[in-house]
Amino acid sequence: MNKRLVSMTVRVLLLSALFFASATIAGASGAEKPEIDLIKWGRGNSGNILVTIAKAQGYFDEVGLKVEEIPMDNDGVFTAMLSGQVDILSNFGTNTPLRLIAAGDKLTIFGGFMLTGCMPVIAKAGTEWKGVEDLLGKKVAGNAGQYSVTGPLLDLGHDPVKEIEWVQISEDSDKLAAILNGTADYAIMGTDQNYSIQNMKDRIKVVAYCSDLTPNYSCCRMEARDKFVQDNPIAIKLLLKCLIRAQGYYESHKKESVSLMAKQLGADEDYVSAYMLNEHYRINVDPIRKPVLRAWDYMDRIGILEKKEGVNPEDHINVELYKAALDEVVAEHRSENPEFYDRMVAFYNENN
Repeated sequence: MNKRLVSMTVRVLLLSALFFASATIAGASGAEKPEIDLIKWGRGNSGNILVTIAKAQGYFDEVGLKVEEIPMDNDGVFTAMLSGQVDILSNFGTNTPLRLIAAGDKLTIFGGFMLTGCMPVIAKAGTEWKGVEDLLGKKVAGNAGQYSVTGPLLDLGHDPVKEIEWVQISEDSDKLAAILNGTADYAIMGTDQNYSIQNMKDRIKVVAYCSDLTPNYSCCRMEARDKFVQDNPIAIKLLLKCLIRAQGYYESHKKESVSLMAKQLGADEDYVSAYMLNEHYRINVDPIRKPVLRAWDYMDRIGILEKKEGVNPEDHINVELYKAALDEVVAEHRSENPEFYDRMVAFYNENN
C-alpha cells in the first residue's frame, strides 16, 4: 500500500473515531463534550482577535471549553509547545512550523489565523518601487526563508539567495534603524510594527505588503503537537467551530474588535488599529492546505528545509477536523449570516 493511501486511511479512521465518539457522548448527554476543558494557547504580541471574540461572546462557554492565553515572545515558543507548556500556537508564522515538520518534529497544522499578516516591505521615503525584482542586488533586512517575498522571485526565474544581500537582523526595531542609517535598502517587517512605521512616514515608505507579492500566503497557521490533535479531536472541532463564528463576528464588527484587542493586550487602540484596520490584515480559520504546500515548495526550492527521510508535509496538515467543524457550524448558524458562511464554504473548496 503506498504512503499516500496509508495516510488517507489513517485520516478516515481518525475522523470515523471522532464521529463515533461524538455520537456516543451526544447520545448520553444531548451535547458533545470535549475530551479536555482547558486549552493552553500561546499568544503572540499582536494577539488573536478570534480567541478574544470567542471569549467575549461566550462561544467557548457554550461548548464547554476554556482557553487560557499565555503571552509568549518568538524565542523558545515552539520548544514550549513541543514540551507541552502550551497546546496551540497561531501567531508564529508558517515557515517555522514547516521547517520543524521537515526535520521530523511531530506537529499538525489544523487551522489558521492570519491569512495575510499586514507585513510591510519598507525603504527610505522617496524610494521608487516597480515590483519585487527591485530587491535584486540590494541589501534586504530579512532572510530568504520569508517565502512570501522570495517565492515570487523564484517563479520569475531568479535565485533570491544569491541575488539579494541578506542583512541578518532579528529585531524589527533594529531593521527600522538599518533603513534609516543605510545599512539596509529594504526590510521585511512584522505585523506589530505598523504603528511605528505610520509614525515615521516622513522618513520611511511602505513600498509593498507581503500580500501584494504572494496573495493568501499563509502568514500564520494554527498548529499543535500531533498527539494533542489525535487525543482531542472533539475539543479541536468545537474550538474551530467557535473560531469560525468569531471570524463572522469580526468581519461585521471590526472597530469594536479593535477595542477588544487593545484591552486584551493592554495596548493603545491606535497601535491595534494600525494593523487590524489595514486591508492587508486578513484572518481566516481555514487550514488552507494548498497555500501551505505552496509555502513548503518555495522553501524547498530555496534550500532551507532540512528534510528527514520519509517526511510528507501532507501528513501534517489536517483539514478533516476543520471541514467537520465548518459543516456543523454552517448547519447551525448559516441563517444568521448566509453570505459569510457561503463564502467560508467556497473558500474551503478553493484552498483545500
